[in-house]
Amino acid sequence: MRRIIIKEFEHLSDELSSFSGMFAYRLKNLCIKAEEVSLLPVQVMIEGELQNLEKCTILAKKDDYSFMVFPKYDEDMSALQQGIMAVHPEFKQSIETMKVDTADENGNVTQTDARYVLLTMPEVDDDRYDLLKNGVKFAYDECNAQMAYANTKADAKIAELTVGETEENMNLIKQEREKLNQQWDEHRDKLYNTKLQEIEDAHNKWLAEKAERDQKREEEEAAHNESAAYSMKLGQEDIN
Repeated sequence: MRRIIIKEFEHLSDELSSFSGMFAYRLKNLCIKAEEVSLLPVQVMIEGELQNLEKCTILAKKDDYSFMVFPKYDEDMSALQQGIMAVHPEFKQSIETMKVDTADENGNVTQTDARYVLLTMPEVDDDRYDLLKNGVKFAYDECNAQMAYANTKADAKIAELTVGETEENMNLIKQEREKLNQQWDEHRDKLYNTKLQEIEDAHNKWLAEKAERDQKREEEEAAHNESAAYSMKLGQEDIN
């Protein structure tokens, strides 16, 4: 295969990789689990200067669905919350405190209280379930259209470059072309299906927790009604 054709294949592969990467980034920002990449766009106004989140905080995952964000200076707490809110208003925020060990210059360790912002991903209730699925489908369709356009341009270019090629070379080019398409189509579809499954899992988690809360409330109401009926019965007996 001539070098110029190989270069066209490499150019197409780079384009498809770029579109796939943008698709993956968009999916991670449709937040279900706590994804560090979702915080990359966050900037915090510190003393009149916008700073990236990683420059002015220490970030830790509490669990699959929440972050602990420690400002390097406690006085930046409010600015930190505002910066996160501007990018992800859907995140639940609360200020929490935890004990941390600090050592002085002599190596003496003491415990102090450190405040941090606890970021919790919103639950995937029925309304958010529909919004997320629609958002994922929109991003998928857009990625698919971008890749299709890149393929169409590349096919036209390759058709020009392969005029006069032998049948053997044309078969080889066709095989490599199909292999490239299959590679990136499968990668895109895997991202899509994985995200849909993540949405389903989170929604099922919410449904299970809702069913548990509803059952507990019904049991409490039943117990309350039973207690009220018993008290009324005792009161009637006292009157008689």
